[in-house]
Amino acid sequence: MPSPALRRALTDPGEPPLRPLPDEVSELLEELSAPPRLAAHLRAVHEVACSLAGWMEKQHPDVAFDREATLFGAAVHDVGKTIHREELSGPGSAHEQAGYELLVSQGIDANRARFARTHAAWARTSASRICS
Repeated sequence: MPSPALRRALTDPGEPPLRPLPDEVSELLEELSAPPRLAAHLRAVHEVACSLAGWMEKQHPDVAFDREATLFGAAVHDVGKTIHREELSGPGSAHEQAGYELLVSQGIDANRARFARTHAAWARTSASRICS
């Protein structure tokens, strides 16, 4: 059973209101007894991703992107911090690979789980695409 603080972080609409995380992500965070701070962070990032995805679809309908994967990635990108809790308030990247492995161990497809491993590597990925 999740703590009252985690339940609140996952369900309280807040001000401004935030959308709920996808059910499978909320259920996973509950199973892992995720820190409420992490759940609140993931909801905030997911909310921004939803807003940006909607804007992209309206303003640039010709740009193809996988909306579902993007939103899932936003919702789980820091899930490895359930293991490396010291990285909730301090620097570190151990949560990235740990999050990927955690998601895969929970039956999440590796292609979807990759967001946990790669979310901080965008600068290197973008630079390699530009330079290649």
